[in-house]
Amino acid sequence: MSLLEQDPPMEQQVDQDLAGTLNLTRVALELGEAHTVETGSLTAVLPVTSTSILTLRNTLSPVLNSPSCVSKVLVVCPESLLAQARLAVRLAVRDAPESDHHPDISLSPWNGDPVAAVLHAVPQLSTERILLLDDTGFSGLSDRTREMLLCPIAADLPVGPRGVTGSAGNLSCALPSIEIRPASYLLPPFFLPSSLVQEVYEDWADLGHAVSGSREDRLGGILRGLGDPDSNWCNIPQYRTSYVADLFTPSSSDPFSTKGGLFVFLLPDINTLRVLLQFVCRVQESGNSIKILLYSEPRTLLGQTHNFNCRVQYDATSVTGYPTIPDWLDRLEREAEVIFTVDEPATQAARSERATIVRIPRDDLPYAYWMGSLSLAEWKCAVLWFYSPRPCLNLHGLTDWHVPQIQISIITQDRPQSLERLLSSLTRGRYFGDSVSLRMNMEQSSNLETIRVVDAYQWSHGTVFAHRRVVHGGLLPAVVESWYPHSNDSYGILLEDDVELSPLFYAWIKMGILRYRYGEARNQAAPLFGISLYQQKNIELHPDGRRPFDARKLFAENNIPDPSTPYLSQIPCSWGAVYFPEHWREFHTYLANRLSETTMEIERIVVPDVRSNNWTKSWKKYFIEMVHMRGYVMLYPNYARFVSLSTNHLEIGSHVKDRPKDKQEAFMLPLMDLGSSVHLLDLPGGRLPEWDALPALNLTGFLVSL
Repeated sequence: MSLLEQDPPMEQQVDQDLAGTLNLTRVALELGEAHTVETGSLTAVLPVTSTSILTLRNTLSPVLNSPSCVSKVLVVCPESLLAQARLAVRLAVRDAPESDHHPDISLSPWNGDPVAAVLHAVPQLSTERILLLDDTGFSGLSDRTREMLLCPIAADLPVGPRGVTGSAGNLSCALPSIEIRPASYLLPPFFLPSSLVQEVYEDWADLGHAVSGSREDRLGGILRGLGDPDSNWCNIPQYRTSYVADLFTPSSSDPFSTKGGLFVFLLPDINTLRVLLQFVCRVQESGNSIKILLYSEPRTLLGQTHNFNCRVQYDATSVTGYPTIPDWLDRLEREAEVIFTVDEPATQAARSERATIVRIPRDDLPYAYWMGSLSLAEWKCAVLWFYSPRPCLNLHGLTDWHVPQIQISIITQDRPQSLERLLSSLTRGRYFGDSVSLRMNMEQSSNLETIRVVDAYQWSHGTVFAHRRVVHGGLLPAVVESWYPHSNDSYGILLEDDVELSPLFYAWIKMGILRYRYGEARNQAAPLFGISLYQQKNIELHPDGRRPFDARKLFAENNIPDPSTPYLSQIPCSWGAVYFPEHWREFHTYLANRLSETTMEIERIVVPDVRSNNWTKSWKKYFIEMVHMRGYVMLYPNYARFVSLSTNHLEIGSHVKDRPKDKQEAFMLPLMDLGSSVHLLDLPGGRLPEWDALPALNLTGFLVSL
């Protein structure tokens, strides 16, 4: 069923253009006669990101130094940056000239998209007018435009220097102009009456549509600049991606692409689709066909996307004539390979004898963007050629996204505060609808507080098993015996209790497992024994001691095309990593033989010239031996600024006897937050590389060939 709007007849279009010109003239007269808002009636809302936090002090300066009608400033800031933001605010206020009219500045924590954070904060404000900023504040604006924004006129619609003009399907960036021009919607900075934002909107386009829908002249805003020097603002990526592409309602005759599979998205409404657009567009750009059903959307409407050159189409049950999801699926022209649904009662009726069905909790949808990087084979769980020549099947013989079973195993003894920190980070993790079992391994000498923490912990993503040794074993058996794979689809995340995790640690692991274990045959590699969550900042195996290490610098110096690529290393990670089933079983066998001395004496040096030969009580000493002899490697992340999926707090324990500040700083890493400027897909080409494109390092951090 086609829902595309038809162009109006030429005569009607001319009349509309004339009416629009008259309306704009009327608005211009109204703006010219409008008075300036009263001091104290304007709140400025400013988002902060991990990039802009460094300039927040200067960004606040115009509000504090210039003649301003702003009485309040709300800074929306990721929780991880609150301390830095407070300091920047204090310094900005200290540097400002003395005045009786300094605005009150408050901080509001948020995690996620800064645009959504601003728009969610606005309905809570009490002043008559609102000045909406992006994280750059007043950058690129003339002094006159800045003054206009800080003491605006009392207009009854949004006014600002930057915006988008045109209609759906034919949008363009509005170049700066002194003349007043109409806009479909504005982009920050702009001001508007607070009465226009009584509900939460998802993006600037959504707000513009709401404003235009309430007016006879259909204006979404007014463009007004006063000699702004930055005429190239349209090409700034954060602005450009806000107007280039459209969402279209569908045509039932839309042809299918033949290059890839058919991906079906069952989503409740248009706002959910907007949240997933980066992901959906990526799937489509990979050559797959897309079909989208909005099963709870009561309206037929148009929206704007945040993706460059991407158009997607959707159906809505309210207009398709198909009352249920199964009816709609039955009428598709071909059977889907993948059905992506929100995990809620309305979608439980979705069934398929062929498709991989992926059900994602609603709260995880904003962070599912990494799934757009997966190939069709990875979605389908392709053949594991190197040890199990069979497709990824569930008990019913259907392809199943959930066949890889990832289990978490925690090793703890007598650090209850550390254990609570680790468990809190697990609770904050995003698991995208997977069932994940959790095993707590306590030493015989675990204290009562540690046992209490284990007993009290609530885990909502799968089964929990608690185990406590009756005879003290030490760290080596505590780690090695903490997990044993029950099948070749079983994967173990091993965590000592001084580790803390990023909320996206599970996404990194699943993305890697699907690519290098279940994807195309060329990317399935038997030497890969696991995936590290921790990003190496030091190499500890040099015979003469620890050395700083920066993979990005190493790759740049050796002309590796993209220094941001993840890499392979022979070093097993003990500060958060997933291990693969065949290699962990093999390690059990190797360690049992090694400790029994049936093949060699325990003192024998297997790996020459490495510091781990002195680690007599460490399981890593023996794993390094096995890796060295058999040519195995582990995948490591390599994000900017050492942003990591796990960090080590270097607590006092079996192998750490003191923790001076310089030593802590050498090992503790910044974690990838949900609202971080560093993303999972900050990778070459926005996806994990092909196997043969991964650089490989030896035990001492030098590039080698596999």
